[in-house]
Amino acid sequence: MQSLQKTWTSDFEKIVRARPEGHVLAVCLHPALDVTVYTENGTEISRSKTLGGKAINLSRMLHALGAKVTLLAPDDHDGQTSALLSGCGFDCELIKTNLSLRQNYKYVDADGTTREQNGNAGVIFPQHYQQLIHRIVDICRSEKISHVSLCGSFPQGVEKGVYKYVIEQLHTLDIPCVSDASGEALSLAIQAKPLLIKPNVEEFCTSFAQDISLLKTKNDACRAVFSAYSDTSVQILCSMDRHGAIYAGREGVYDACPPLVECVTSFAGAGDTMLAAFIYVHELCNLPIEDALRFACAAATAKVRLPASRLPDLEQIYAEWLLTTVKKGGT
Repeated sequence: MQSLQKTWTSDFEKIVRARPEGHVLAVCLHPALDVTVYTENGTEISRSKTLGGKAINLSRMLHALGAKVTLLAPDDHDGQTSALLSGCGFDCELIKTNLSLRQNYKYVDADGTTREQNGNAGVIFPQHYQQLIHRIVDICRSEKISHVSLCGSFPQGVEKGVYKYVIEQLHTLDIPCVSDASGEALSLAIQAKPLLIKPNVEEFCTSFAQDISLLKTKNDACRAVFSAYSDTSVQILCSMDRHGAIYAGREGVYDACPPLVECVTSFAGAGDTMLAAFIYVHELCNLPIEDALRFACAAATAKVRLPASRLPDLEQIYAEWLLTTVKKGGT
């Protein structure tokens, strides 16, 4: 991470000066063109377009922080994905497929109301699917990969247990996996014991059979997340929208509380920014959970204040860091 000419607090300074070790392979099976539409009283004011998909967003943030990252993804039949990734600055391996580039629409109203509508790329041919999955293992064997991130949805024709299968294959290579998925794909992935999962609160409740109405306070949520960790031995980073995030792992359970954002500019990629920042600080820089969670929460908060195409820089993350608190919860 490039250090700027600024006086940081000592706890932030150690992150700025850290030297990441390792190489992350980010797997994106379902790239998307993210279209953010800004409205006022239901009327469109403007819109922006950027290439998205959880693993692509994560790769961009890891690269911006100074980590070594390689992206593996399908290229669409028109080559739009490869064209939009041109000049991204990090290594990309794209496998030509029959898929189209799906479009996700995210609507942000002037009053802060947000909603989204996600598209699909179609049905992937079996030969392309198999080529992508086999290539994950090949890259891990040849490139000295330290961590693999399996993020996001996948097109039709991909088995729900694909992340579970990959995690099991990489266990034989002693390569830890991080999974950011939802529904059955997440539930199956948990069975294979990834290093970390990053559900949002709704995804957490679905995967662990929790009634979201019962999580009335952060203390309730902390107990539920730590209980899920205790049952699975899988570390959990649960994003809680404007309420921050909860981490549960062998160190215990921690609650991060960010400053209030009165007006969201774009929530596209905020969760991916959080996960990338957490991986960077905790897994690649080997810094404490408290620092990783605080930095991750601050980075996500900074991201929602920015247009969809922009990533937060150190100055912007630091401004949120100063107003973000982390406390250890009871277990």
